[in-house]
Amino acid sequence: MKTIKLKNIEVIPVYQALENIIVQGRKPRRGKGKLQKALKAKNEEFLEDLNDIRSDYFKKNGDGTFVESNGNLAWLDEYVNDQGAKNKASEQTKELNAEVIGIDLVEHEAKIKSFFDTLEKDEFTGKESLRDEDFETLMELLEEAFEANEDKKEEEK
Repeated sequence: MKTIKLKNIEVIPVYQALENIIVQGRKPRRGKGKLQKALKAKNEEFLEDLNDIRSDYFKKNGDGTFVESNGNLAWLDEYVNDQGAKNKASEQTKELNAEVIGIDLVEHEAKIKSFFDTLEKDEFTGKESLRDEDFETLMELLEEAFEANEDKKEEEK
């Protein structure tokens, strides 16, 4: 099964790379769109999990948003001077950021492969804001998903 595996912390940079890549043709464009939709859904899951962690340690306004003070989230009163709790919150956040998630490509494999092939053949335009590092991460993820599967097919022959 073809799956893109990436860390939660990589979702936004990869999404931004996709935002800054212009491809032509219906199939590659649909493949790009399918990837963007999947990444957006994964980011929404990540934000829910992050807010669950934050809810344990930070104050909330009546509307459910977090209270900010000087650009930082405001700690709940019982944790203001509790370095152990602050370390635990930081550790939980780091673990969530490093968590590896998967995006199943099977349903839209042909479209996403078409998008990948377009990138490999340099048949795309990158906007000025396309960061090389983000593009490289995207390409590595796609290469791992598609080329690993090609290696398995070769081994089976």
